[in-house]
Amino acid sequence: MGQSDDLKGDEDLLDLDPETLPFGEQEEDILRGMMGLPVIVDLDWFPESDEDEEGEELDFKTLQLQLIAAESMSAIESLDHEEPYEQLQWNEEMVDQKCCLIPTEIHMVQGPTGEYPRFWGYFCQLYPEYESVEARKATISLPSTLFKLISMHGEKFQDFVVNPLDDSTVFMIVTTYFGLEEYEVDGEKRRAHKFWDTHLVEGHRSE
Repeated sequence: MGQSDDLKGDEDLLDLDPETLPFGEQEEDILRGMMGLPVIVDLDWFPESDEDEEGEELDFKTLQLQLIAAESMSAIESLDHEEPYEQLQWNEEMVDQKCCLIPTEIHMVQGPTGEYPRFWGYFCQLYPEYESVEARKATISLPSTLFKLISMHGEKFQDFVVNPLDDSTVFMIVTTYFGLEEYEVDGEKRRAHKFWDTHLVEGHRSE
């Protein structure tokens, strides 16, 4: 598992240069302020309740992330966890879709243009219009624009390994994929994957 997986199919990374992505110091300061600390959610919480254990109402954002976490965890419980990881790529069908990535591993791997971070775990796409969640056991690249966001919370996502089905603490990356954006560096056209409304979620369950 992990680094030994077949990495064929990452053609979308061929012309993406992580060293020239449009990420300056000012942008990083803004993003750091937007991200803040991970949002803590209760994995023992059930959707019928909008209050925490102390009877205090949850704010809208926390309630929304709490619901996404609950629906995503419920969706992955029904999967065959013995199945191999499905290899995914960021594509047009994911554009404007809310995603919840629940990692079991995050490692740096060798790609066509150098090392890049890769995710293994459970990839959940949320479809509010259908009131459904599609969950897959999958591996997918973590583009620099997304990895920089979660890396602002420290180095714990380097060589990250966890069992989200059993561990008392589960990390989740909730984001919306915005698609590929073109930009220029020294007159040369580049492309970068864009994401918005990204939140790092830390879920806790009873021992």
